[in-house]
Amino acid sequence: MKLGNFKSIFYLSLALHFFAAIFSSGFQHFDEHFQIYEFLNLKLGGTESSNLPWEYREQIRPWFQVYVYYVFYKGFALVGIQSPFIMATLFRLITSMFGLFALTRILPLIKIWIKSERHQVLTWGFLNFCWFVPYIQTRTNSESFGISFFFWGLSLFVIALEKNEKLVKAGLLSGLLFGLAYLSRSQMAFCVAFLWFWAVFIKRAKVSFLAASAFSILVAIGLGVFFDYWGYGNWTFSTWHYFRTNFVEGIMSNVQQYPWWWYFRLCVTRGIAPVSLPLTLVMVWGWYKYRKHPLTWTTLPLFIFHCYVGHKELRYIFPIIMIAPLYLGFFVQDHSEKIQEILKKTWGRVLWKFILGVNIFFLLVGTFRAANPAVNFYSYVWKNEQIKEINVHGENPFTMLGLKLEYYKKKDLVINDVKVVDDFLDGLEGEKYLFFNKGKFVMEMESNSRCTLQYLTYPRWLLNFNVGNWISRSRVWSLYLCK
Repeated sequence: MKLGNFKSIFYLSLALHFFAAIFSSGFQHFDEHFQIYEFLNLKLGGTESSNLPWEYREQIRPWFQVYVYYVFYKGFALVGIQSPFIMATLFRLITSMFGLFALTRILPLIKIWIKSERHQVLTWGFLNFCWFVPYIQTRTNSESFGISFFFWGLSLFVIALEKNEKLVKAGLLSGLLFGLAYLSRSQMAFCVAFLWFWAVFIKRAKVSFLAASAFSILVAIGLGVFFDYWGYGNWTFSTWHYFRTNFVEGIMSNVQQYPWWWYFRLCVTRGIAPVSLPLTLVMVWGWYKYRKHPLTWTTLPLFIFHCYVGHKELRYIFPIIMIAPLYLGFFVQDHSEKIQEILKKTWGRVLWKFILGVNIFFLLVGTFRAANPAVNFYSYVWKNEQIKEINVHGENPFTMLGLKLEYYKKKDLVINDVKVVDDFLDGLEGEKYLFFNKGKFVMEMESNSRCTLQYLTYPRWLLNFNVGNWISRSRVWSLYLCK
């Protein structure tokens, strides 16, 4: 299959998004689980509000995304689906396909912003095949959900201004999508607000268009109050509580703070340097070169805001990261002749093939590897009907950050704490399961004839390659059946 046309790129991207939804199980960040799945679990009657994180108590989490998953959950339950793992896979699939659909909405903009078809195809390829794209699109976190709504709204908004037609209709639809992006992730308000300012100051948009867009945004925000009422059980406004807790009461000052330049460091250390470094450079270049471009107006203010806020996480700038490939397309278009000259040289071709190879490798890793391997353990326990009790030495696997992880836990599963392993084995009657959360116990239990390894985070053959005793220093989950 040739990748020289838009459809071929789309179909391959479709396959990658599908496989990412299937294989990239688990959660990338704790918030993806505790503020989505455990909130959902509360509405399903599977957990108590006391088990939820502080965001529930302070009512800062919007419920729109959770409500969407709740509706799908009820629909899937009607056809007999009960497994939380199948449900989570379906949620990822829905989120991933919606994300891919949102990418297709950007294609008409690429054809407006990029002049030659060759560079249009190349930019479309960048947008779909940068190693992080299917991974981010598949995550069921608020960032990914908000990005997809924003991309769709961005397309309607900009195309309407470029064509100067159907402005009121486009304003209403794009405004609704912008509002839903905001309900998914409050910080998307920066992208929406400054895109609106771009329309006012750069495009001199008609008042009717701006008014229609603003009206729909306000309608969506109003709908958010009803979603929050459904979630919290009382009339509240989650955006106010987010502002109150973070900027008035300064609750985030209690967590680790970082200097303003930390995101530049994260892009290199947490990203894949051969890919992330060029993307970071072209992004900064693009912010200056295309300073009147709508993408700059939507991404730069968001970046400045998150640089200002002391607590920093890479997921906060996912909207910027997802747009970075478009700036790469701009750069290639503007410097096409120089790039062609470089690629004629041996070192240039070697460098390009190296970067391309690294990107493809991590694209496949991000697509086919679990986002959090803990879910594989939960799935093993769920499917094994014999496991009704687990004796734990160390941290409870169904507790993270001091919070109970109930969504993936069997309702009748009993967890017992084991202080001393030898005492547990000496008093053992019958068969019981014993869990460890550190690799050093795996090596110690290898010589224990009374216990048989049932589950290990890594393939068991890796135990034969314990060079430098790395397993003992690793966070490895293991489950034994002891007699």
